[in-house]
Amino acid sequence: MVTIYYSVALALSVIFFMILWSIGHSQNISSLLMSFTCVILHNGGCLALSFSQNVEEALLANRVIYLASVFLPFFLLTTICQLLKVRIGGRKLLMMTFINIAVLCCTYTAGYTDWYYKGASIDRSGGFTRLVKEYGPLHWVFLTMLAGYVAAMVIIMIVALFRQQRCSYKYASVLLVSVIITFASYFGQRLFGSKIEITVYVYLIVEIIVLLIFRRMVMYDVSKMVSDNLEQSENSGYIIFNRKKQFMGCNNAAKRFLPELKSLLIDHTIPEENSYLYENIGSNLRDESRYVYYLKRDMREFKVSVTPAYRDNKTEWTGYVVEITDDTGQRDYIHLLNNYNDELSRSVKEQTAHIRQMQDKLILGMADMVEGRDSSTGGHIKRTSDVIGIFTEELRKGESGPELSDEFLDNVVKAAPMHDLGKIAIDDEILRKPGKFTAEEFEIMKTHSAKGAEIIRKILDGAESEEFADIAVNIAHYHHEKWNGSGYPDHLAGEDIPVEARIMALADVFDALVSKRCYKDAMTYSRAFGIIEEALGEHFDPVLGREFLKCRPMLESYYDESLAGQDNVRAG
Repeated sequence: MVTIYYSVALALSVIFFMILWSIGHSQNISSLLMSFTCVILHNGGCLALSFSQNVEEALLANRVIYLASVFLPFFLLTTICQLLKVRIGGRKLLMMTFINIAVLCCTYTAGYTDWYYKGASIDRSGGFTRLVKEYGPLHWVFLTMLAGYVAAMVIIMIVALFRQQRCSYKYASVLLVSVIITFASYFGQRLFGSKIEITVYVYLIVEIIVLLIFRRMVMYDVSKMVSDNLEQSENSGYIIFNRKKQFMGCNNAAKRFLPELKSLLIDHTIPEENSYLYENIGSNLRDESRYVYYLKRDMREFKVSVTPAYRDNKTEWTGYVVEITDDTGQRDYIHLLNNYNDELSRSVKEQTAHIRQMQDKLILGMADMVEGRDSSTGGHIKRTSDVIGIFTEELRKGESGPELSDEFLDNVVKAAPMHDLGKIAIDDEILRKPGKFTAEEFEIMKTHSAKGAEIIRKILDGAESEEFADIAVNIAHYHHEKWNGSGYPDHLAGEDIPVEARIMALADVFDALVSKRCYKDAMTYSRAFGIIEEALGEHFDPVLGREFLKCRPMLESYYDESLAGQDNVRAG
């Protein structure tokens, strides 16, 4: 049963070593790896001792245990120094190494002299081997060394606190307490004479704590974090925060730019009392957000870039890297350039507005020319354009219709007069025919939509924004399409029809219904709105159609005024 106890301990120590290697092989963790190696040797020695058949084998296993026990405190001390950012000089390291070797030599005299063990025998009661020792005078050398290492760790912790080192006291304290408990368990075991080594599992508990700490230790190495995320530069300041927005370190350039950083404590968030940092840095840390902003201070202007930090797998978010660069010179140049550009832009805008005004007049002139050739649609272009203006004002309210931007709706209003521009390519014999078209004539007439789209594309290419050109082309090309797919020219259906064409279709049909043509009388408002309502979901977009019906009072008022005295519209 005891061999299983030691076997499990050995297996776990090997597993923990592999876990440490896998998550930290790219970091400077040689001290930690050696500590975990010592635990493997210690637990392996305890297992070998339990299998020993005689005193010589037991002493050999005991020497393996002492090899681990002598050097483990040394590697734990260097780990704590690394975490506390306390540098141990080369001479001190050499001296400690010499002391460790000397103590190890003392322990290895056991079995050869009575200096370390006055006597040694084995006890096989209970089904396993236990080494029974009578300690000699040199055993106190080993105990003194252990006590000295514990005292050194405590002193280093106090010195780091006194010097206000930029380090993680929280994790260093946890590790130190774990080490003290480990050594206390060793002394307690010797004091009470336990037959089973309880330290094998105490070591494993400490390893678990170390593994949990190590997942965060990488965040405290500012130079490593910066090299992983951004290049080091004397002209760029870097500040590291964990995902809880706790300060984890910064370089000298950052302190030079923002002296308030000097008062921040590791593992603490920026306090509200530090108002400048809190308002300009702390409040701008957002979950996994990557963004850039500018910070003005005195006569200088800084560019601040906030970048999420990730572990090596690039998926586990660990915090933020804040990069600060002095951008004063660049910003001054940009401001100077902007002033020049503003003057140039103002001149260009004036010229562009003049050109566009001429272009709009040309397009409207072409539309009027088309309407002049079509004897059946007098005033249709102006009225449909005005209807579009009324309709888009209703859509801007956004109460229940589709969400359309003001810029989009402005472009629809501007493009509306061009919807029938393709009729310029239709022969006069058909376009000016006073009666209904034959089937063949109607097929020719239907080509005006595609021809209009082609003409508009050529006219607007390079002269207008691409968005406006697309809207104008779509209105001309698809304003005769129907929601159920029975329209022309491409038999588009539903939302496949561009929304601007669906808007134009309502205005175009409504004007045709309520206006007098050479081949029909004007319909009453009630009848016209009734036809449109009945055609929702068939001819027209049902959502846009319901918004159009809300315009009835404004449309009736407009047509009463625009067609007054023409007897074109019958009330009702």
